[in-house]
Amino acid sequence: MDVLRRSGRQVDFVLVGVTVLLLAYGCVAVLAATYSNPDPNIPSHAWLKQLLYGIVGLGLMGVVAVYDYRGLRKYHWWFYGGTTLLLAMVFGFHSINGAHSWIPLGAFSIQPSEFAKIALILSTAALLADREEAELPDRVWYKPLSALALLVVPFALTYKEPALGQALVMLAVTGTMYVMYMRRVWFGVAIALLVAGGVLVVAVPILFPQQAIAFVNQVVLKHHLLRGYQADRILTWLDPSYQLSNAGYNIHQAQVAIGSGQLFGQGFLNGVETNAGAVPNQWTDYIFSAIGEEFGFVGGSILVLLFMVMVHRLIRIAANAQDAFGSYVVMGIVGMFAFQVFENVGMDVYMSPSTGITLPFISYGGSSIVANLLCIGLALSVALRRKKLHFG
Repeated sequence: MDVLRRSGRQVDFVLVGVTVLLLAYGCVAVLAATYSNPDPNIPSHAWLKQLLYGIVGLGLMGVVAVYDYRGLRKYHWWFYGGTTLLLAMVFGFHSINGAHSWIPLGAFSIQPSEFAKIALILSTAALLADREEAELPDRVWYKPLSALALLVVPFALTYKEPALGQALVMLAVTGTMYVMYMRRVWFGVAIALLVAGGVLVVAVPILFPQQAIAFVNQVVLKHHLLRGYQADRILTWLDPSYQLSNAGYNIHQAQVAIGSGQLFGQGFLNGVETNAGAVPNQWTDYIFSAIGEEFGFVGGSILVLLFMVMVHRLIRIAANAQDAFGSYVVMGIVGMFAFQVFENVGMDVYMSPSTGITLPFISYGGSSIVANLLCIGLALSVALRRKKLHFG
């Protein structure tokens, strides 16, 4: 009750407002991507279902926000074990589009990997917080390896589905929280290594494209380090002209759609590429291409700005959390959202390979929408119980 009485002053209304705006933007984008699209795989009334998922998710977000997040610390193993079991259960059902990623429940289906990310965040946060709150905390880099071990099982099961994009999100979540643990000198070293690694990954293929392509063909494919279609996605990124009628078709059409939008877009429901269904899976993985075509550079920039505001508010909440567990939970959520946005938008503009990652709050999908809103609920719960400042 104390939380409810203080809610007017403690709730982060900016975060709530940005979340609602993103959900509304998502419904508009899904309608734009499906309105005249002839693809028979599009769910009927997709944007209305998206709206329903959003309403249900907002209700659950409110429940989670009111609940004291610290209570989850005692039960994190139950969440971790339950979602891991669900990840294993997907292999007992028929594959959809070549992937064992969903569990059918009548007219609906759930994607366990979406909720496994939340469980991973909670368990990793609990173990890292335990170490930080120890009487003599030790921040040597190899000490929290038990927390890193939590990544192995959900990562392996998700990768086997196969859902490489979701597996990489889990890796990004764990990496973000691990870097946060290694603060002070090690934090700076970790950040420097991450930045250098990121620059290297992007710069080398740009500067030496032929050598990078040869490496993928002669090493990655030869030794079966990636599946064939996964290697094709990397080759498409390295060489935009690679198999334009086959492996490179999706990303090429997404580029055409975004480019045709120019500054202000072709107008809502007026996208030529979008209405013709030229971009496959445009209501899910490639939804940013519909935004780029119909709302242009300005519309896409507004969307990215909303995500930046959300990440900024989340970081503020993490910095003012009442305990280490709350800080780690929120930073795990930051890592999840930031990576997904960068990867989803990046793959549409050749900044990164295509990995099949949804755009949070925007792409069509009930599991994704609900899981993302549960994360916002967790962040709001932490914000409601943030540290109080006392002045003498």
